[in-house]
Amino acid sequence: MVGTVYELNINYCFTGRVLFILKILVTNEDGIFSAGVIALSELLSHFGKVTVICPQNSDYINNVKTSLNRPLSLKKVEYSDTIEAYSVDASPSECVKLGIEEITDGYPDFVFSGINLGANVGRDAFKSPSTRAIEEAFLHDIPAAAIAIDEFNACNINFSKIKDTIYELLSNLMNKNLPNRSVFNINIPNEAKSNIKGLKVLPMDTNVSKYRFKKLISLDSGIYYFLEDTKDSFQYNKRSDVFYIQQNYIIISPIVLRNTCDNELESYQNWFEELQHESTQ
Repeated sequence: MVGTVYELNINYCFTGRVLFILKILVTNEDGIFSAGVIALSELLSHFGKVTVICPQNSDYINNVKTSLNRPLSLKKVEYSDTIEAYSVDASPSECVKLGIEEITDGYPDFVFSGINLGANVGRDAFKSPSTRAIEEAFLHDIPAAAIAIDEFNACNINFSKIKDTIYELLSNLMNKNLPNRSVFNINIPNEAKSNIKGLKVLPMDTNVSKYRFKKLISLDSGIYYFLEDTKDSFQYNKRSDVFYIQQNYIIISPIVLRNTCDNELESYQNWFEELQHESTQ
């Protein structure tokens, strides 16, 4: 069987008279040897020099907790000859911070997190270690994208077909002169390119919480709560990422992060000054 042949599309940038290849940093919440990050890094190597820095495994607890005051163990991992890869006992966001500040030769031009198992749509995106990773890139003024696939079982995914599905999208991202703080949440149906209906730029449905707690009381009166996925019965907003990912559309949701509510800053300042004045009377 002959695999897909991709056009070599290495991106070159000019700074004055200096020519250099785009530097791309990749992480993933599913671990350094996940099929998703291997597929993504292989595909991105067509566009520039790829460095992979990922958690050692998919341990969710370790992927969300901070490593402040704890030394991180960095280990080089054998990928392909063209990809430099490392595993770290840290969260994806810390992998990005470490990669940007210590590992890559100068700041990367783009940061990717993925391909992660399970779509990061609706409120899921706000809790995802993958999304937090690209937020770290945002804080360093680097364009970034989190890519997830709507399937949790890697055995049900043909990553060769998925690479073919997103090749053109990634090529366009790499070739656009994006603003520094461009951050995208990208979700892909687990379908061949021929079955994809199109691409939609949509907001994340923050009203959707398809995970609900179910309360159970044991025979000894102990109280337990189980988190259940209600996606099969939940009514989704038909103008959102959650709805259209189920209709076999690739979904791109631009993420806007603000450190301060600039427009409301003066109003809040006046409000707190009045509060302080009243408390001193």
